[in-house]
Amino acid sequence: MSSDAVRIEDHGRVREIVIDRPEARNALDTAMFDALAAALEAADRDQAISCLLIRGADDHFSAGWDLGEAEHPPAPPQDGREHGYPALMTALEQLRKPIVAAVRGVAVGIGFTLLGHVDLVLVGRSARLRAPFAALGLCPEAGSSATFPALLGPQLTAELFYTGRWLGADEAVAAGLALRVVEDEELTDQARQLATAVADQPLVSLTTTKGLLRARIDEARQARIVEDLRFAELLRGPDHRAAVAKFMERSA
Repeated sequence: MSSDAVRIEDHGRVREIVIDRPEARNALDTAMFDALAAALEAADRDQAISCLLIRGADDHFSAGWDLGEAEHPPAPPQDGREHGYPALMTALEQLRKPIVAAVRGVAVGIGFTLLGHVDLVLVGRSARLRAPFAALGLCPEAGSSATFPALLGPQLTAELFYTGRWLGADEAVAAGLALRVVEDEELTDQARQLATAVADQPLVSLTTTKGLLRARIDEARQARIVEDLRFAELLRGPDHRAAVAKFMERSA
């Protein structure tokens, strides 16, 4: 599947991947998951690219998985390949090159948890991050039951997962999820500068170093396998449907 809501831009040896669905606060559907996975895989193969930068268009990073499609996902093509969310996760887990994320506005659900697979995160002053899985009658995904305790510590992770509260930009830096806070209007430029500084290093050094830092990602892949099973069970259950209705009523 392809999607016009994922744009690719090259800046020297940096491959920039832009999530561009502003009318839905950059929420992700199956076609976008596939397009993101394909973009990561292509960048990993391209010897002219040394670092990746992922950001959201306009004012937000990503509002997460499109809830309407999560309830009724389209049938995948019969080509024997992974599609949708699993394809994106495999691409992230197998990525050999460093990845930088520039996050402003909302980063919810998978828009938050995928940051556990990112090497360097810059957050805009407006960034608000949330993992509302419990409120939706679901459980964490994207291997975040392993990556978040490693990054944020078990106590803060438990609070965020159990309560679904928002995490602000300054707290994200203090907790170790992000490198620094940047003013929103400067975020893209500073993220490009950071990615360029990374990409200026020898590619073999970058891939070797990332390989040595992969313990968190390897553990996360094992956690994701279990998460996906539990998530699917909860998604089909009546408690999830009731929780979604209550969540939407509170959010109205």
